[in-house]
Amino acid sequence: MLREGLRVHMFSAYSMEFDGQPVNIMRGSSTKVLQVFAMLLLAGDKGLPKRELIGNIYGQGQERGADPNRNLNNLLYRLKKQLTVWGMEGATVNLEGGFARFEADFPVEVDALMFEQKTIQALENESGMENRLGLLEDAMELYTGDFLEEYCTELWVIQKDQELKRLYFKAAELLGEEYRQQGNLLKARDVYHNASLLFPFESWQLAEIDCLIALKDYNGAYAVYQNTERLYDEELGIMPSTEYKDRLEIIEKNSLRPVRRLSDIAESLRGDPDDGAYYCYYPDFIDSCQILSRIAERTGQSLFLLLCTWSSRGGAGRPESEKRQEEERQMEILKETISRVFRKGDIYTKYSRCQYLIILSGTGRENGVRAFERLYRAWKKRPGIAGELSYSMDSLLGFREVEGNA
Repeated sequence: MLREGLRVHMFSAYSMEFDGQPVNIMRGSSTKVLQVFAMLLLAGDKGLPKRELIGNIYGQGQERGADPNRNLNNLLYRLKKQLTVWGMEGATVNLEGGFARFEADFPVEVDALMFEQKTIQALENESGMENRLGLLEDAMELYTGDFLEEYCTELWVIQKDQELKRLYFKAAELLGEEYRQQGNLLKARDVYHNASLLFPFESWQLAEIDCLIALKDYNGAYAVYQNTERLYDEELGIMPSTEYKDRLEIIEKNSLRPVRRLSDIAESLRGDPDDGAYYCYYPDFIDSCQILSRIAERTGQSLFLLLCTWSSRGGAGRPESEKRQEEERQMEILKETISRVFRKGDIYTKYSRCQYLIILSGTGRENGVRAFERLYRAWKKRPGIAGELSYSMDSLLGFREVEGNA
């Protein structure tokens, strides 16, 4: 009977299957044992010098008087026992000539190693043009995320992760370009789209937009542009590069709309009939500020900017992930409260991780302070709130700033 053997996944979560069954890799094993096993699997038949294993596992952190060679031998012994616990009969760790090797009498597949081998073979064109596309396609399917993300603080993992990312970038660029030269723009677009999901801040969206423009799918190109703009705003608080604006100009020049009656156009522009303040993303908020400022200067109408800031209480010693989750939950509560409390003509946006900006039109300074007080009272009544709110207010037409707490 042909055995399925061992399949190891190192991209994203570290996991294994043996003969078609999942392996509980944490059962009886330690972090260092699992890391040594990963290194030996990646080394393949060549194995790894023991000094390299020692450097990767212990670095310069050996205690005075410690014997790193003895410690490594102990780890390798524990790994041998662990293979038995996992039910991998016919597998062992061989020590010979200063090298350590993983040996097995069954097939072994490691996604990171296969990705590396296929990508390098394709980039070096060892297989000829006819097989290169297939190698690149296989490699793209294997790469699903960061390398051994559970051990992302280990130096050897960081180095390997960067090495694999560089290979992925080269492979994605080459595969996308091959598709484009063949005129297969849909497949090229898929390559760039998948790359943008894995690496959203590496400008893969530009190539995706280019493919959609070439396909004359201007609505699709605009959707990618909008999503990218929002992502940069929400996660980084900045605008994408000017290259995105160049693409937007091309999209707008080619996005001709069908002839329609004015009443139909007006109906489509009326938007959501619901009461409450209007939420928009920061780039659109900037445009709104500039338009309303011009109108206010012409009509003499007052126009104020209200900045609401949420701050936590305590939290010392809590993990950063928990703090971030709590912050996001509190900001969502605040967003819903702003939408309910402020008027339909007011506009607001999320400015930072803990701040919202609100445009108050036709409102004096005292009424602006009262508006914040209404917000504060409504917010305090919401279940699950924590922390505190403060505000600052300034006229968009250039008057003195006011700050305070409720």
